[in-house]
Amino acid sequence: MNAHSAYSRPDDLFTGLTPPSADSRPGTVGPGRSGLSAAPLPIGHHYIDSASAQHGLGFHPASVKLARDFTDTVLSGWGLGDVALDARLVVSELVTNACRHAVPTVGGSLAQWSIQYAMARDDAHVTCMVLDPSRLPPVLGDPGQDAEGGRGLPLIDSFSSGWGWDILDGRGKIVWAAFTVA
Repeated sequence: MNAHSAYSRPDDLFTGLTPPSADSRPGTVGPGRSGLSAAPLPIGHHYIDSASAQHGLGFHPASVKLARDFTDTVLSGWGLGDVALDARLVVSELVTNACRHAVPTVGGSLAQWSIQYAMARDDAHVTCMVLDPSRLPPVLGDPGQDAEGGRGLPLIDSFSSGWGWDILDGRGKIVWAAFTVA
């Protein structure tokens, strides 16, 4: 995905709404949401309204903290701080996975690419989504007792209400996690 300097209009931030599937795996992008803006935000820019938020992130470790802080800011603004601890942990894993496994290897300099982190809410859920340029699906495995990595997706599975991914035609993938709100 090429980073653009254009911002999307608030009404087209999320398009093609689809209901969730019973299985939290590929095919739908979280409860009530399916997609990010057609015009990605530049790295460091963000947008927040009453039902959606989006932040352009770079492929570096500092993006993980930026995503956590953005999550806190958005959830606090929405009056949904009760899901912040779980959401912060899960978002840390989602963005870490994008930074580690989705760095573009072809097509220009790294500065032309970004990670898009978005949040959407409805009456029952908050969905956190990470769009990256890789078309490779996440791999949920058993890392083994002595492994130094591989625990991110099991944590996402444990701390969210559901999670999954969608491969996007020519634009990478979205990995999402949903949280039930009271």
